[in-house]
Amino acid sequence: MLDRNEALALVLKGCSANFEANDFKVKIPENIEKGDAPIFTEEESAYLEIEKNSLVVRLVSHDNILDVMEQNDNGEFKKVSSNLFDLEDFTERDIKSLCNELCDTLDTAYGKKSRKAAATKKAPATVSKTAVKNGMSYDANTLANRITTVYPELKDAYKENFQRYDEFLGEDFFVNHANAYIMETLHSNDQQKIKKLMRILSDTYENGTNDVQDLVVVTILGEINNDADILAKCRAEITDEDFYETLVAVNQYLASSKGKKAKELLKNPPAYKPKKEKKGLMASMMSAGMPQQ
Repeated sequence: MLDRNEALALVLKGCSANFEANDFKVKIPENIEKGDAPIFTEEESAYLEIEKNSLVVRLVSHDNILDVMEQNDNGEFKKVSSNLFDLEDFTERDIKSLCNELCDTLDTAYGKKSRKAAATKKAPATVSKTAVKNGMSYDANTLANRITTVYPELKDAYKENFQRYDEFLGEDFFVNHANAYIMETLHSNDQQKIKKLMRILSDTYENGTNDVQDLVVVTILGEINNDADILAKCRAEITDEDFYETLVAVNQYLASSKGKKAKELLKNPPAYKPKKEKKGLMASMMSAGMPQQ
């Protein structure tokens, strides 16, 4: 049986060349003794931490699993991948094989070749107002693109999203990046910015697909947490009664016990999988017991 720290030291040895090739530096814990591997330990887990510029990635060993986790803009760590890491049965050969898998993961997500290829990818096409007048509907990508006009500092996160996944993932962009900016605005007294923001959200909801309507009222404005003052600010800028009534109903639902569980799923979504048709979040919540209008 391998000791957890011993096993992570072997992972470090097997991946160190990959770390260096991808410009990662290994973070060294404070008060580490000379000769010890740079491993951070907690009660039931241990991890290696690598970083480059503002990007921080952890290789976290817990139970019989090794997770690759990336820090988001809120300082929280989101799972990128999971691998079996059975300390009771693993041999050094197993760890060598694991290191190959980890290196592939890091190359795909953060490698130089991956970034070079991503740089050539064009942004997904947005839906214009003219197209909407002619019968098309706004999608999540168009909403995010419009949101970056309010928050130009989100443009890099927007580009990184579709470059990494080969498609735009609205849940990832808003949960991990944009929502914090939007909530800061709604809690402020900047009337001009609130008006601009709500105009975009209202127009997108009224003329968007079912998925983008879910995104607006659940993923984004569900973060209001049923705050009466914030809802009042929204009410002042919303002219569509259906939009406002749905917004209130969603916030009331998310304040309930069932809603809180659903919200946790939003904050900790399953690992990314390629395109697959799925039921909208708001539709799922309606079937789970959200108050009907």
